[in-house]
Amino acid sequence: MAKMKTNEERKAELEALTEQMGQQIDSYFESPEKIREHLQFLGKFHQYSMRNAVLIESQFPGAVAVGSYPFWEKQGAQVQKGERGIKVFVPNPVTYALHKDEWVPLSKAPKSIKDGVKQGRVPSRKMMYFKIGHVFEYTQTDAREKGIEVSDIFKRYHRDGGMENEQDILDALTTLADARNVTLLEEPLDEIGTAKGCYYPELHAIALNPRNTPIEDISVLIHELAHAELHNQERNFERDKPLTAPEKEFQAEMVAYVVSHQLGFPTDDFSLSYLAGWTKDKELLDKEKLLQEVHQTSATFIDHIESHLEKVLTLEHEKEQIPLEYIEQLNRRIGWKDADLSLNERVHAVLNVFPEEVEPYLNAKAALETNLKVDRIDEPLMYIHDKGFGFQSFGVTNNHDFSEDILVAYTIALPNQLLVSGHFDPERTVHPLHDLEKKNKIEKPLLKNLEESWHNVLLEEERTSLSRTAILNIERLI
Repeated sequence: MAKMKTNEERKAELEALTEQMGQQIDSYFESPEKIREHLQFLGKFHQYSMRNAVLIESQFPGAVAVGSYPFWEKQGAQVQKGERGIKVFVPNPVTYALHKDEWVPLSKAPKSIKDGVKQGRVPSRKMMYFKIGHVFEYTQTDAREKGIEVSDIFKRYHRDGGMENEQDILDALTTLADARNVTLLEEPLDEIGTAKGCYYPELHAIALNPRNTPIEDISVLIHELAHAELHNQERNFERDKPLTAPEKEFQAEMVAYVVSHQLGFPTDDFSLSYLAGWTKDKELLDKEKLLQEVHQTSATFIDHIESHLEKVLTLEHEKEQIPLEYIEQLNRRIGWKDADLSLNERVHAVLNVFPEEVEPYLNAKAALETNLKVDRIDEPLMYIHDKGFGFQSFGVTNNHDFSEDILVAYTIALPNQLLVSGHFDPERTVHPLHDLEKKNKIEKPLLKNLEESWHNVLLEEERTSLSRTAILNIERLI
């Protein structure tokens, strides 16, 4: 059985670990290359405190993912024999109770005092202490041998280095700005020249240079959001000593670097040129505070972006589900049970709660109600919801009289295309083709084909009508 450590031994171990962390932080500021390596590491370990991320990096360079011994067991993996754990700080809150004018640990207090704390009669308070715990890196386990991938365990969003999700990431950053009441201006208040963006503290607003490329907009927006988070007027007022302009730029650029690198965006153009000037005559506490703020801000940004991207992926997955599953899931999300709602009520309910789901809902509803076989479509077809007939030729269906309807919901099936659905108020829109044109729901060549399909029906009706008139006008002899 292992010998229990004394309080003095534990204290000495914590002090040694703290000193090791301090030396590691100092080493980051030796060169831009060192700080870049650390920032890349921070991105991977943003879920850990900055101090623990530093300790993990100092003891296990190149670590990819870590977890405690029980954590790996839960994943079905086992720590390999002989592997030494990576030391980390573990929060250890201790509750104290007031007993005979002294604060004593609640665990050592008499039962009457413990009962008094539970009942609220005896004052208590919590103090945060730290003890040393151990974690193990992915390669220290047999996870690889068992075919368990890192992405299988840490189910967060992982980019593959491509740029195909740039719009989703930009949307995530927009919601991040909204959550912090940061105004995104359509353009700068004045000419900013070659600067790619700017933050206005007095307005708590950000403007991007309209000359930026889409990729530049992402990294620049992260940089400016870091300013908004770390250097807003309230945060500046709280600081004991104001940061200089170079210090603010250095922090914002580091946050942008961490987040961009974690998302897989290019980081070659990032400048950490303020490093040498900033570190001169700076104490370790200043450096630690700087990294602490960078780490916290980066972690917050990454968590928000990844959460948003996971919602997008979930939504895409839901849209790909078979129609019945999708509609049942949407019913649960909205809270529908067996309510007898009209088409108008259902469409507007979805529109009010999940506006982006209206078209997928109508697509799924049409496919379910008509048992549509998409792969068998060889001409444009259209389904008018709740009319009692299935998919018909687009031209024929578009020629119906919709003037008596409260709301018209339609779904169009085109050869080798995804379903297209829409809805309109007949008082404002004449027919589905009119709605498609007004809302630019499909490309012009397709729109022209649908228009021709409808015109052919109109011409055929006109020919039929003329033929009937001619027959009625034939002289009859009895």
